[in-house]
Amino acid sequence: MDNIFADTAYGKAALAKLAPVAENFMLFECGWLGQKVEEMTVMECKGAQFREATKGKNKGKLSIIVKGTERTAYVTQEEIAKYRSADDET
Repeated sequence: MDNIFADTAYGKAALAKLAPVAENFMLFECGWLGQKVEEMTVMECKGAQFREATKGKNKGKLSIIVKGTERTAYVTQEEIAKYRSADDET
């Protein structure tokens, strides 16, 4: 499993809020809260520690969530902006 959120501005903001995290901790779900665009000022980011699969097509890959390690961070647009560079589109 790739840590696809780690290099995004919102991923960096969420990981900063959740710090300290284990080396095998990854965000796996992020999304804006609210029904209308005007209401979408807070993003929910969920993450957990992962362990390597021992069988199957993902054997050796970090693909199994370690039970009891799930954590959630709520980040605002302002917090995300602190991690956004001028040419960043995330």
